[in-house]
Amino acid sequence: MKSLLAIVCLSSIATLSHADWALNLDDSSFSFASIKKNHAYEIHTFNRYEGRISDSGEAELTLDLASVHTGIEIRDQRMQSMLFDIPKFPAASYRVKVDPEQLKALKPGQRMAVNAEGTLSILGIEKPLPAALNVFKLSDHRLQVNTAHPIALKAQDYGLDSGIEALRKVANLPVISLTVPINFSLVFDQQ
Repeated sequence: MKSLLAIVCLSSIATLSHADWALNLDDSSFSFASIKKNHAYEIHTFNRYEGRISDSGEAELTLDLASVHTGIEIRDQRMQSMLFDIPKFPAASYRVKVDPEQLKALKPGQRMAVNAEGTLSILGIEKPLPAALNVFKLSDHRLQVNTAHPIALKAQDYGLDSGIEALRKVANLPVISLTVPINFSLVFDQQ
C-alpha cells in the first residue's frame, strides 16, 4: 500500500524526460511504515517492483504485492492474504503523465521540485494521489526521484482499512494506524 504511493511518486518524476527510462531496482529503495500500539514504528518494503517512463511522458510504477517484506515471515503472509488479497489483486500501480520538456531542461547535478498528481490503483480502486518529489539529474542518462517528505497514504481511501483491522485483531494489538507513511529513492536509467 505504502509502496504503491512511493511508486506513484517515482513514476511521476521519471516521465519528465524525452527518452524511455527504466527503473534500476538495485540502486533504488522503497519503504513504508506501520505504527502500532501508538508508538511502535516499523519499516517495511517490497522486494519486487518495476517502473518505466516513456518518451511521451507516460510513467507507471508497478509493485508486486506478494513481495512485501516486513522482516517477519508470518506477518508477510498475513499482509499478502488479509490486506492485499494477492490471488485477486497481485499488483498495485501508479500512473502519471508529465511534461517531458521540464526534465529535458534539467542539467546533470541539478534538482527539480515536482508536485505530482497521479493515479494509484490498488485492490481494484483507482484514485488520485498527490506527491511532493525531488528529481535529480545524476547524469545525462540517469535520474533519481525521491520523496520530498513522506507520502501519507490513508488506508480508507483505497479500501485497505478493513485489512488493517483484520491484521490488528489477529495480532491482538490495541491499534494499528490507518495512515501509512511512504518514502522512496528511485533511480531510472535511460534505455
